[in-house]
Amino acid sequence: MRRCKNFVIPLVIIVALAAGCIKKVDHPSRTDYPRYFPLAEGDQLYYSGPMGKSVVTGNINDIFTVTFYDSAGNVTRWEDFVKTDRGSALKNRIYKFPHIPSAHYEPYLPFTPWSHIMGDTLLFSAMEIRGDTANTHLRLQAEYEIMAVEPVSTPAGNFDGCIKMRMSFKSLYDSKTVIPDGNSYWWFAKDIGIVKYHTPAGSGELLKAKIDGRVLP
Repeated sequence: MRRCKNFVIPLVIIVALAAGCIKKVDHPSRTDYPRYFPLAEGDQLYYSGPMGKSVVTGNINDIFTVTFYDSAGNVTRWEDFVKTDRGSALKNRIYKFPHIPSAHYEPYLPFTPWSHIMGDTLLFSAMEIRGDTANTHLRLQAEYEIMAVEPVSTPAGNFDGCIKMRMSFKSLYDSKTVIPDGNSYWWFAKDIGIVKYHTPAGSGELLKAKIDGRVLP
């Protein structure tokens, strides 16, 4: 009778031999949503339509100021965004025209995609505090919806995997109109930002840009 030498089978081999006991789990990679609205001082984006030209003109303690210009190069408004590890949120919107009041939002309004799953929605309530003579306070409701993930072609280039997001704002308990009134649709491209938009004020697309030293097209 032949006797085999004693040996130890490593535990990892025993586990591997147990057919059907191991199940491979694919964990989805984390999507870096802040990259869909990058903010770096000096970034310049040129759009057709009412958005015109936007330039990141300041950054103090992760509060980024974006200055907007019309086609003639005149300043139309300023917007302050707060940058976090989850994205960016609108803090202030200040118009140069005296007949349009400035607005401060408390808490700040989300402004970037938080999901890439079509149909995902987010409801958000905030206070719009106006810089008018009455210091008007309006309670507003914001609704966000992920509409699609799709390619977008613009004069600035072709962008794959853009997240199309709907933003809807309305005033609660008051007949006055909130500053970002109605439905608007935004297409965000990774590492670029907004490449296309459709708002009650008009529509447009990205014509050219300079983002973190990168020139488009």
